[in-house]
Amino acid sequence: MSPDTERNSQLANVDQLLEAFFRYKNKVLDYQHKNETNCKLNPTKSHILGKILREKRCMAVDVARQLSLSSGATTIVLNQLESEGLIQRERSDEDRRIVWLSLTDEGEQLAKTLNANRGRMTWELLQALSEEEQQQMFGMLKKIELKLLENMKSFEQMHHR
Repeated sequence: MSPDTERNSQLANVDQLLEAFFRYKNKVLDYQHKNETNCKLNPTKSHILGKILREKRCMAVDVARQLSLSSGATTIVLNQLESEGLIQRERSDEDRRIVWLSLTDEGEQLAKTLNANRGRMTWELLQALSEEEQQQMFGMLKKIELKLLENMKSFEQMHHR
């Protein structure tokens, strides 16, 4: 097998793995959203709740940047989360231009539930690997993450001059 053919085969395997993972993740999350929560959540809303849970409070621009959303799309999703009673907005006393996002009690409880479900799902998947294989996988994924971050930084520098 030529090096190009082998490389294409490896890339196809990675694509298949990622597709299978995301199909599984989306099915599990969709089931949980329909059966364990009373609101209409999608992956974007779930990510926003998770981000605010981790940071306690953040600004809309932080959400938009992390999820690569336009300001308009971010506003729409944040308005929905606010009308569902999951987040609240609060103007900064120091700088009235700044609006902080935080979770309501209901939003915090939901975000914690989603986080626990995600953790349980990940743990179940990792059971296919031995402890040593898990550590090797985490090391490899960290290398890939660092390369992705490096590539993103280079891309942004080239396209934001």
